[in-house]
Amino acid sequence: MKSSFLLISTLFITLLSCKQPKPVIIDSGVSHTLAQERFKDISELTYHLKLTIADSLQNDILGKATISLVKKNSKTPLILDFVSTLDKVSEVLVNNKKAFFSLENEHLIIPSRFFTPNTNKVEISFILGNSALNRNPNYFYSLFVPARARTAIPCFDQPDLKASVSYTISMPKSLTAVTNGLPYYYEDLGSNRKRVRFESTQPISTYLWAFAVGEFKKTSAKRNGREISIYHLEQDSAKVATNIPAIFEQVFHSIKWMEDYTGVDFPFAKYDLLCIPSFQFAGMEHPGAIYYRSELLFLSDKPTQKQLLRRAQLLAHETAHIWFGDLVTMKWFGGVWQKEVFANFMADKIVEEQFPELNHKLTFLSNHFPASYAVDRTIGANPIQQNLDNLNDAGSMYGNIIYHKAPIMMNQLENLSGAATLRKGLGMYLKKYAYANATWADLIDILNDLSEYDLALWSNTWVNEAGRPLIEYGFEKDHMVVHQQPEYLDSSKVWAQQINFAYISGAKRITEEVEILSAKTSLHQINKKPDFILPTIDESGYGLFLMDDASLKYAINKLYLLPDELMRAALLVQLYENFLYAKIHPSTYLDMLQVLVLNEDNEQVLALACGQLTQVFWRFTTARLRMHHSKTLEDALLSRIRKEESPGTKKMLFEIWSNVVTSAPGIKKLHQIITEGKVEEVSLSESDLSDAVFNLALKDPTLNSSFLISFADTLKDTELRDKIYFMSRVFSQDQAAKDSFVADLGKIENRRKENWVLTAIAYLHHPFLQEQSMKYLPQALALSESIKETGDIFFPIGWLNNSLRGYGSLESMKIIEHFLKKHPNYPDDLRLKLLQSADMVKRSSTVKNKYLK
Repeated sequence: MKSSFLLISTLFITLLSCKQPKPVIIDSGVSHTLAQERFKDISELTYHLKLTIADSLQNDILGKATISLVKKNSKTPLILDFVSTLDKVSEVLVNNKKAFFSLENEHLIIPSRFFTPNTNKVEISFILGNSALNRNPNYFYSLFVPARARTAIPCFDQPDLKASVSYTISMPKSLTAVTNGLPYYYEDLGSNRKRVRFESTQPISTYLWAFAVGEFKKTSAKRNGREISIYHLEQDSAKVATNIPAIFEQVFHSIKWMEDYTGVDFPFAKYDLLCIPSFQFAGMEHPGAIYYRSELLFLSDKPTQKQLLRRAQLLAHETAHIWFGDLVTMKWFGGVWQKEVFANFMADKIVEEQFPELNHKLTFLSNHFPASYAVDRTIGANPIQQNLDNLNDAGSMYGNIIYHKAPIMMNQLENLSGAATLRKGLGMYLKKYAYANATWADLIDILNDLSEYDLALWSNTWVNEAGRPLIEYGFEKDHMVVHQQPEYLDSSKVWAQQINFAYISGAKRITEEVEILSAKTSLHQINKKPDFILPTIDESGYGLFLMDDASLKYAINKLYLLPDELMRAALLVQLYENFLYAKIHPSTYLDMLQVLVLNEDNEQVLALACGQLTQVFWRFTTARLRMHHSKTLEDALLSRIRKEESPGTKKMLFEIWSNVVTSAPGIKKLHQIITEGKVEEVSLSESDLSDAVFNLALKDPTLNSSFLISFADTLKDTELRDKIYFMSRVFSQDQAAKDSFVADLGKIENRRKENWVLTAIAYLHHPFLQEQSMKYLPQALALSESIKETGDIFFPIGWLNNSLRGYGSLESMKIIEHFLKKHPNYPDDLRLKLLQSADMVKRSSTVKNKYLK
């Protein structure tokens, strides 16, 4: 994201109008103050964007923005957002007359005297900025979320100035253009060029503008009068043929489900999918041109259940955004969580119908709770609703809290208000604010009129406060009590919620529900102290449930024997939280996970266990302890792979096995599997094999970057091949080559493929290499500000997480603490993200010092 948060300067502009004697004060970026003023000043806004694409996609793109608007205040200048330079703006016309303008502090400013009280037409001829245009040899695409439209095009880059937008694109005949609008006019320009005009959209925000041009292939499907098209660059025709029907089926189902649930018809003119290799995000909900990461839609042969479920959830999520985000948009990016929580909440419901064989309470638990806890357990945790003064920092709003804690909050809201009431309220909300903007308070006002509860009071803690509750069970005199308090703060704050738990007395296991509305809740119906307590047994309870020693021991020994899969998953999640609280020895926890992996039949619970296993094995052990566990753990995983009947589960288990394998026999076996291209008669895709090759090259000292390059040369998938070429120096035995790779990451042009970079630094800072790689840690921390300034929204937290993932020592913690001390002006939003990423480093150090010193 283009940002100048380090240089927020104040500019005084003396304008040529006698009606404007006072200077205008403008900050860089888009300040909340400026946005509020413009919202009052500007109405009846439309855009037409004329783009001229050169014969080479690497050349500059010429643009002309025609903006129609009514300006209400005759005494103030028109201030557009545009990150550019004067040499890239050739002309500005207002109402067909040449106008004076200035480009100052990321804004294009036109004096007030050029405007009339009626509708005005502003025409700006310019060269598009490149930072938000993702260029590749045979295609490019714009990506403007959260406030990057201004880096390419002069506009009012704030979410509450919605406007219709249309495009005219001139380009080579061989290329295809996809935009938010329907193409309606084609013109042959000669010289192997053409012009395509696109219809105006319904009102949308600038972050939702989308245009892409390239060598895209198109396939379409029609159902009930609606046509959907998929544009892609996939080279494997068999993979396309295998996946296309399922993609169409899931999209059509998601649209129909959303229409039925909300009572609001599909609100835009078209739904096209644009599949982009190595796309920065999983998806992006531009109306009419939704972007998806190709690898997540075009799955390899015999995909895992997790891959199939993730694809369905992704398609449902982006489709739900058409209503929640595109049709009704948050007023300011501090409320960006609103669109994300609704999309995730709806996606969970949509997928429930598509996968009736799954336990969807278990799906909800495994999708959201571990990811939410990963941030909410840290001292850097942020609330769901965040403050935002300037859109320069809007990218920092994104993270696990808005994607995972917010759906948990919505689940609590649905339980409190009732499913029917919530559904009715959401339908009213969409109809009232269609093609406009709304806040969370607007929805709560609607729901409060339908509910018997004071939802505004309830939501204050869940939405506006950071962190999670710490919950403990105890026994006082003649009854059980439940205590709740904030995990870090000394306050009486309470997360009102219902919790289902179980207690064991003798041979009986009894389940109970408790409603927590205060710091201490008495359960008089339980008048005898139980032997053991399982503190939460489903997806209803949220927080850190600290368990007593007897209950911990019982849960560790009996977990795999519990008959209910949701109970096993909920308890596994809480056992991990207790482990991170340094209440369980790493060897004990690894042994428990090994038993669970050998015996667990539910693939979702198995996936939870495998995810924890890799974390504990690499981050909470020493090299000596890993050596102690490696052979038995590898053998256990191989044994499970051999007896497993599901090809998808075999592949998932193989992925975990290749991740943790470290013994000499295991390394040899991994080499053999890669050579054969299959595991236990199940063929591995090029993507599967590439991950295995990375793991092999990481741990086998006889291999180096040339081994990776030789492997890449055998691949059909050119995107994957180029990714391996890019990453190869990370695995070099030549220290100078590795040093040069790290140095090259300091240049913006070497970070364009963000997914490639994140994968590379994850291996660079892998725990297996921590002694060699710790010297790169200060540089990685120092680069984080540039990563935020130039990268997309998920890049900064991904960079910090992957840079710190290999460390868990006092020395590494000292590097982090020294960095923060040395940089007192480090941005607050990045400081929080660094504290989030550093949490596991600190916990690893604490656990190892307690048990493995």
